[in-house]
Amino acid sequence: MSLHTTQKLKLHHPETFKFDSIPDSHAWLDLHEHPSVESIGPDTIPVIDLNDPMLIEKIGKACEEWGVFIISNHGIEPEVLNRLCSQMHRLFALPEEVKLKVAKAEGTDAGYGGGAISHLFSKFSWSEGFSIVGSPVDHAQKLWPDNYSSFCEVIEEYNKATKSLGCRLIHAILLSLGFSEEELYQIPIGGSSKIKTVMNLNSYPACSNPDQVLGFPPHTDSACVTIVYQNGSGLQVLRRKDDIAPTRWVIVPAVPNTFVVNIGDLMHVLSNGRFHNVVHRVTISKTNRLSCAYFIGPQDDVKLGPLSELAGWEQSPLYRPVKWPGLLKIRSKLNDKALQAIKIDSSSRGEGNRISFEFYALQA
Repeated sequence: MSLHTTQKLKLHHPETFKFDSIPDSHAWLDLHEHPSVESIGPDTIPVIDLNDPMLIEKIGKACEEWGVFIISNHGIEPEVLNRLCSQMHRLFALPEEVKLKVAKAEGTDAGYGGGAISHLFSKFSWSEGFSIVGSPVDHAQKLWPDNYSSFCEVIEEYNKATKSLGCRLIHAILLSLGFSEEELYQIPIGGSSKIKTVMNLNSYPACSNPDQVLGFPPHTDSACVTIVYQNGSGLQVLRRKDDIAPTRWVIVPAVPNTFVVNIGDLMHVLSNGRFHNVVHRVTISKTNRLSCAYFIGPQDDVKLGPLSELAGWEQSPLYRPVKWPGLLKIRSKLNDKALQAIKIDSSSRGEGNRISFEFYALQA
């Protein structure tokens, strides 16, 4: 690991410093460009019971109108979440020099460090992260050489339960688009063997001046859907100006024994723009907080594009098919302009071979 990388990781994780005041490297100046409002009244984020007989209709409406919803009766026991939190506390309580043993290597997604698009922002986030792709055993053995199995067992338990929940949610979302049960398994993400998952464990340390920092800046997720567990309120979603109020951040409440579900870029593409890829950010408070973001998308070799059945006669495909790693590469350079790079120019729709040089260059 280079000295530059080590220094950046140290700066990125503010709990290692005893700040008397927020350093410029972590102070975000435009935090209050839009007001933050509670999730109440006309700004109420949908809470959906997965046992509701109107589940499909409610999920479809939430994806169209919000791009985010909260789910209850999801089938994952509170004890599983308690065990996950316990292991996250254990992980982030380790000395910094130990955590740096599993720092993300260049070109890899797994390990300790910031988010994939952190480098695109001029300020550092007030957070720590640990990403898991596949088995965590190799990293866990470096963190706890003599006692790593309990961490791996809890992560595997949570992964198994959340992957099953994710498949159920994706099925419901696809059904809300008008597909039949028989058609689901013909869709590139319609079966559990067709999806890939990435788990991000996040720690948001307490801050004496939380109004000056961010746990993570505004962004959309690249995945199809993200299932988020948060043990305290900090997540906010952007609500654009409408008849009710100007553009505002709506606080996502931390409802006990629920998950937050975000619609990501790939589901927006798959739905041909019908479902919103919600812009969200993470705020900080004066108390420590944890979250786990569980990303679900297609296997690396699968291209996703607008489903032909959705395009129909009235609307041509809006986006070119893209693989998840390809989209991530584009996002690493263009951030929130990534989908614009794969958008089909209105003058060339129906001419699938006319793909811009820029699109190829970004994926190269």
